[in-house]
Amino acid sequence: MTDAYNISETLEHLSNIGTKKSKQKVDHLIIKSFLAGILLSFGGLFLLNAGGGSLPLSVQFGGSIHKIIQAAVFPIGLVLVILTGADLFTGNTMILMVSTLNKKTTWIQLIKSWSISYVGNFVGCLFFQFVLVYYAGLLRYDPYRSFSIKYTEIKGYTEWYEMFLRGIGGNWLVCLAYCLCTSARDLNSKIVAIYLPILLFVAVGYEHSIANMFTVQMGMLLGA
Repeated sequence: MTDAYNISETLEHLSNIGTKKSKQKVDHLIIKSFLAGILLSFGGLFLLNAGGGSLPLSVQFGGSIHKIIQAAVFPIGLVLVILTGADLFTGNTMILMVSTLNKKTTWIQLIKSWSISYVGNFVGCLFFQFVLVYYAGLLRYDPYRSFSIKYTEIKGYTEWYEMFLRGIGGNWLVCLAYCLCTSARDLNSKIVAIYLPILLFVAVGYEHSIANMFTVQMGMLLGA
């Protein structure tokens, strides 16, 4: 026995996961999507805290170190999402597509999963940023507040086509994380398989729609 499933076995597992996701009750999908938004937002909050707290390092050692520090802490969010079985829209885009192309799910089931998970993720991010961050006062003071605002404004001034292309690159790596995690057999390997692609996507500056639902809106709440 090898320490991981091969690509054919992994695609079969992903297809089976898509089948299970398509058969879950709507209320379960709503709750799991809501929770995914919250869990990913934990990683976003960690990124904003680490980014604000490590600003002196960017002055001393350059911006690359600063970005790597942010990238090093964000993956915990996706680790929590995948290992708890929550429904993240950007993961469902791959999983339901695989199962649908394998004719194990229908296009209607795919659209339902994508739509509900996207809205559920959005509501989960809103709940987390208002209740557990803004009203809890976690980013109220500098350097965390000013960093969060600057982080949002930089994204806000990015051209739409640049953001679109960065989103493609970002979710390519997110889907690779799902794929590699599914191929792994043990918990430690699954965590590493998730961690490395997400570290890469944050460090190089790619974008993720659901992560931005927290980080960008958080900066807006704080004054961006």
